[in-house]
Amino acid sequence: MIVSSLAFALRMRKLPLLAVLVLGFLLSACTANINSPHTIRKMDKALDKRDLGKVIDIVEKPGLYKKKERLLYYLDAGILRHLNGEWQESNELLHRAEDEIERLHTKSILHGAASAVLGDSSLEYSGEDYEDIYINVFKALNFLAMGEIDNAFVEIRRVNDKLYFLEEKYARMAKEMNEESDARISFKAGSGRFHSSALASYLSMILYENSGEFDDARIDWDNLGFAFRSQPELYPFAMPDIIHPHSEEAKGLTRVICFVNRGPYKDAYEMHIHSSPNNLMLASSGREVAIQNIRWEGIAEGYYFKFALPYLEDRPKSVARIVAKTQDGRRFELQKLEDLGRVARRSFEIKEPLIILKSVSRTVIKALAAEKIKKELANQQNDLVSSLIYLLADAAVFLSENADLRISHFFPAEAYIAEIPLLGDKETITLQYYSQNGRMIYSENIETRDDRSLPRLIYSWYY
Repeated sequence: MIVSSLAFALRMRKLPLLAVLVLGFLLSACTANINSPHTIRKMDKALDKRDLGKVIDIVEKPGLYKKKERLLYYLDAGILRHLNGEWQESNELLHRAEDEIERLHTKSILHGAASAVLGDSSLEYSGEDYEDIYINVFKALNFLAMGEIDNAFVEIRRVNDKLYFLEEKYARMAKEMNEESDARISFKAGSGRFHSSALASYLSMILYENSGEFDDARIDWDNLGFAFRSQPELYPFAMPDIIHPHSEEAKGLTRVICFVNRGPYKDAYEMHIHSSPNNLMLASSGREVAIQNIRWEGIAEGYYFKFALPYLEDRPKSVARIVAKTQDGRRFELQKLEDLGRVARRSFEIKEPLIILKSVSRTVIKALAAEKIKKELANQQNDLVSSLIYLLADAAVFLSENADLRISHFFPAEAYIAEIPLLGDKETITLQYYSQNGRMIYSENIETRDDRSLPRLIYSWYY
């Protein structure tokens, strides 16, 4: 721990060791990696040109992801391969990502919540919940593209299983932290209501319909409506016009799914802690703080600490609307089915109280230990050395509590759909993407499949 290093430097009078410690933190922030501004600019520029080959080359560069970011690599590379139409390669990577999430979850149960002591950014990246949930959606789409219907079914069922256990997961984590942590804070997770994905239900409906299981398809059609009605904070827009699977119109449909824009990124904000007797008061400039006061037995008045926390921020949207055109001139406006970015933010909010409380606990424990070291230095004769260690102690505590800004880079932000009655078995659909100011920014022609054993589904994306 940082505090142990501070104590060692004090006892051994080895100021260079402490300087190296802080310098290491500073250098790690400047090292080229997947989240460095230079790398981000290169990826953004290539994505703007839909040059996926170049983006994949960037992601595959050796050393770009640290060992503790293996999951992040699997997610980034898996989604990129999916967007590039490399279905099998995408599934292999996303399968590894899912295994890694499970391994890290099991590890946290077996070994306790290590991040109650260590900063989150110093641990292995374990993923955001929305990443874990939508992994299976993209695996299902990969299997659909390869004609493996049964495997696609399995992936969609996995989405529903994960949603069922989402809120329970963080309640259990809070319980473990309360039992195993030395902190004097009672940990409690936020509450969430993401229990049903309209996108997953829509894909499931298509699969059942294709298999001739129309009663099950009808259940998924009902589930679509339930997702919108029961989760208005996740679906604050009108439900798309989706033809009932029992309808005669459903037999001649080609369905279109388009993923647009990119999911949110993480940024940091600074939290400030002021102490009064047995109490901590939390504040932040520019952001509303959900937790404002924390009972901390034994702390005196007059302490001031600070640390950084992550939050999710939406990226600017490049696509505002999508139009599908048939060969005979008919036009269909695509309608929003799922806001993946909104789901990301809501699922993050479930665990946000835990992130805040863990960070407060770590910061106060380490800062109080650093204060103890400072008091021991009060009797030292070398005022210059004492002053330097004062500064290094404060810097080491703050730098060890930097916000964990890791998140996958290539998940989409929104899913749009259209249902198009076609006259023939095979036809070319033109998809036109428009910006906020109404300018067409991309157009793509896609042929429908004439294999009647597979769902009549076409798929596209634009970031």
